[in-house]
Amino acid sequence: MSANEVTGWRWPEEFPIIAGSGVGVAVAKSWGGVLSADTGMRVRVAAEDNVVHRLRYVANGLFHITAGGTAKTRQMLVAEPAFAWRDGGPFPVRVAWSQSRDNAGFIVRADSRIKTIYDIKPGTRMVRLSAAATSPIYDLLLAWAKVRKDEITWIAPKNADDKIPAVMDGRADLSFAIPTSAPVYQAEKTPPGIRWIELNAAEDPEGARRARAVDPLINFAPIINGVPSSLGVWGTCGISLYTTRAATDEDLVYHLAKWLDENWAKYRDLHSWNKYMTREVLVQELEHTFLPCHPGLVRYLEELGLWTEAHQRRQKENIALVDRYREAYRAAIDIADDKEIVVSPDSEKWLALWESRKKALGLPDFHTSDSL
Repeated sequence: MSANEVTGWRWPEEFPIIAGSGVGVAVAKSWGGVLSADTGMRVRVAAEDNVVHRLRYVANGLFHITAGGTAKTRQMLVAEPAFAWRDGGPFPVRVAWSQSRDNAGFIVRADSRIKTIYDIKPGTRMVRLSAAATSPIYDLLLAWAKVRKDEITWIAPKNADDKIPAVMDGRADLSFAIPTSAPVYQAEKTPPGIRWIELNAAEDPEGARRARAVDPLINFAPIINGVPSSLGVWGTCGISLYTTRAATDEDLVYHLAKWLDENWAKYRDLHSWNKYMTREVLVQELEHTFLPCHPGLVRYLEELGLWTEAHQRRQKENIALVDRYREAYRAAIDIADDKEIVVSPDSEKWLALWESRKKALGLPDFHTSDSL
């Protein structure tokens, strides 16, 4: 007799997922097909490229889950213009499980004089990532290193594929790099090889704090996938989480989390992103995210002994801020209605009203954290 039969709980007839077309749909179908075969439940995966719509559909209960990256969920919660619909904006979003992870960092040649981030000095040559003199990812690096942008020598690459070669042939000292990319793999094999600049927020929290003042959503963690020289070195880290709404049935989210965890071996090789759908990746992200966990996920983590008092404190803080934004947004809509202001991203009066309400209420922005 199965655990479901003992408890009397049954999977619903259908489990609807809304995902970005292409890779998002492919990932959801890869594990969703196994879930369907195991449970007899129809897992319906629909495609929608507009993340505004995806989150609105989940908020309104049309779909159970969607993947939410840190930047987009923050934009929804603060109701940036694209999200500022009457039935959009902040809703009681909750974490259901992890979906994917990506790492990035900064490389120098293995024989470079630059050993640590504090070896970046005025005159250091950095590869431009765009026509602009700098970019947000370099801004946070320089804030950590305590070097001004105008003190850097910016090297223009010949084309989009020339950023890493510019370091390897000596035209530049440092470049932003993706450890899983083909140019980085080629550089790894090219003498003298490459070295990664450590962004260890645990050892240098003050430096990380300066970086987060530039980008409050950035995370730092050891690189877990890519060329051998990158593994274990701290870089930037982004984890996409499967999100749902607080009103989603607790038993459903509990059993989904339990199934995804216990059956990972069945679907991990069906898509390259599935390697990150583990409890280890999830628990690591819970140290950093501003998103609250769904009660069903909390219940499962409690059973595993992975939910601590520190998690519970962070949970309360996260819920409180999400609720403040939700209540403020609903109240702003009431004010707009009283003043006959159209509530729409196309309404300048509505957008100005919402911004003024956020300032008047002193709503703090969402940000990631170094740890619990």
